[in-house]
Amino acid sequence: MKSLLKYFKSSLGFKIAVLLMLMIITLMSIVTYIFTIRELNLRTDQVKLRMEQLAKNIATIRSVETENWDIYQTYINNQVHLYDDIVYIAIFDEQDELKIYTLNQNWIDLGNRNTISKLEEANIVIQLEQRQIASDSQKDLESKSVNIIIGERNLGTVKVGFSLVQINDEIRYNLFLNLGLGIAFTLIAIVLAYYISHRIVTPLKRLTMAMLRISQGHFDEQVNIRSNDEVGDLARTFNYMTQGLSEKQLIQKFNAELGFTIDLLKIADLITNRITSGLRAENGYLFLQDNANLNTFRLMSRFPKFEYEEMRLIRNPQICELFLDQRKPLALDIFKGFNEFNRCLAKLNLGENSLVCPIVTKEKVDAILVLDEKKDGNPYTDDELQFLNTLIGQASFAIESAMLYQELTEQERLKHELEIAKKIQQSLLPQQNPASVGLEIDGICLPANEVGGDYYDFFKINDQTIGIAIADVTGKGTSAAFYMAVVKGIMISLSSVIESPRDLMIELNKRLYGTMDRRVFITMIYAMVNVETKQLRFARAGHNALLYRNTKRNTVDALTPEGIGLGLENGTIFDATVEEAELKLASGDMLVFYTDGVTEAMNKDLKEYSEQKLISIITQSNDASAAKLRKSILNDINRFVNDAPQHDDITLVTVRVL
Repeated sequence: MKSLLKYFKSSLGFKIAVLLMLMIITLMSIVTYIFTIRELNLRTDQVKLRMEQLAKNIATIRSVETENWDIYQTYINNQVHLYDDIVYIAIFDEQDELKIYTLNQNWIDLGNRNTISKLEEANIVIQLEQRQIASDSQKDLESKSVNIIIGERNLGTVKVGFSLVQINDEIRYNLFLNLGLGIAFTLIAIVLAYYISHRIVTPLKRLTMAMLRISQGHFDEQVNIRSNDEVGDLARTFNYMTQGLSEKQLIQKFNAELGFTIDLLKIADLITNRITSGLRAENGYLFLQDNANLNTFRLMSRFPKFEYEEMRLIRNPQICELFLDQRKPLALDIFKGFNEFNRCLAKLNLGENSLVCPIVTKEKVDAILVLDEKKDGNPYTDDELQFLNTLIGQASFAIESAMLYQELTEQERLKHELEIAKKIQQSLLPQQNPASVGLEIDGICLPANEVGGDYYDFFKINDQTIGIAIADVTGKGTSAAFYMAVVKGIMISLSSVIESPRDLMIELNKRLYGTMDRRVFITMIYAMVNVETKQLRFARAGHNALLYRNTKRNTVDALTPEGIGLGLENGTIFDATVEEAELKLASGDMLVFYTDGVTEAMNKDLKEYSEQKLISIITQSNDASAAKLRKSILNDINRFVNDAPQHDDITLVTVRVL
């Protein structure tokens, strides 16, 4: 008994039978409700509504006509003849006395009599109205009652009794019919369930036994199920699984081996070796994207291994589009229209059944595996191509990981080199502010990135004169830093021999023009201050204004003598444009040199700091030292930008005349 219950609980055939029966019962219940009970209920409601409307019509006629009751007898008699489901119509006066009535004798059992008297009819009507009928006939008789109202007077009541026998008989008939059909369909469902469950469960049992034997080590197990349904597909998949167990083991081993290395060259050798051996091909060749020449794929590995010359495949954009569209191994004849690519393949002496397999990572063809024909000379089967696709997928992931690691390694190397470049660049800037008897000088450079293109420097011309330079190279990064170093080297050599800021600018432009990229130029201010005479001379090459604070007048002027950027042209225009300006300084006066990173510093709303804010801070400096003025400016900039990132280099030199 317990085993039988266990069978019912776990048997798939039993579950299928129960499911089919539940479906049949549910379907028949829905059909019974929609097409029998619901339909007949609607018909019943319609009959009741019709009878109620008839009673209202009679009541309405009575309320507007004469009080002579007898003249309405003909009308109600006609209604009974018109509607054969009316059993009686009775009109009572306000004392509830029966005044007029009609009885449809077809609904009355008269026994052996053919007719009855009017008094008997009246008694029958009253009995029917008082529901003095057999209990089994109660549900077959319904009545509707409507009061006869004139103004506020109640003249009586119209009562219409009608039969539901026909409708109730139809309900009973249809219910019995549906019950019979339900039983018949349930029996059919049981037979179908047995047949279907047998067709499904029997092959599944055979598959279960075969899988048990597989678990015991019988890897050659096969099942013979010829059906063309899902069970047949399952059997064919099972047979394919047993045939491909060795392939699965190879895939697992291949995946494990790929996981043990991230070196791109080792991965290339592993891929070529395992795929060529696994597919029993004569030779395998793996070509990787050449980073030095993006238009070619370079041969990175070959199996079997032996010495081979440098070989490349042309990276044809149309072929790459074909690879991305197909994403599967392709036969050699597909490439007949690509002559240059074919000439490269011809050097490999491939057999006619060879394959070209793209290795795609992130919608990009990063490698190509060329697989020679099989050692037995037969074409690759569909199963072998599917197996090859699986191995190619693993190879694609391994190559992507190795290339990502290589890229990250290169990024780390570049980051380290940038840190070194930053230290070198910082060493090119003044390590300390110059000490002078007549001047107080302070300077700072804050690059936006690891290295920047801003530059400032101080030069001791002689015991009385100090040179001050500030410059901004267009662009950022290593190229801008390189030109900054070039400018410093030239300035060191020129500042000691050329005493005029204008002449120095002209010579600097000549030297830079021959070495600079035409897309790059440099803005600069070079000033010379005589601490004894307090005389300032300076020239400007397209740079921001030199801000001069006159302590006596408490004004700040933006000094902008003519001049274009360095390196823009060979000197014809530059020499004629650059202008040298002079200014007499007094004790307490201040000079502010800055790059555009100061005035163009932006907050999160992309609003710039502006020259007006800078001038305002300088105006409020009063007797501040050069260092204090520099700190005030930077603090105000930091308050303005708040947490917004720095987008340009900030360089600032402040000078106070003692």
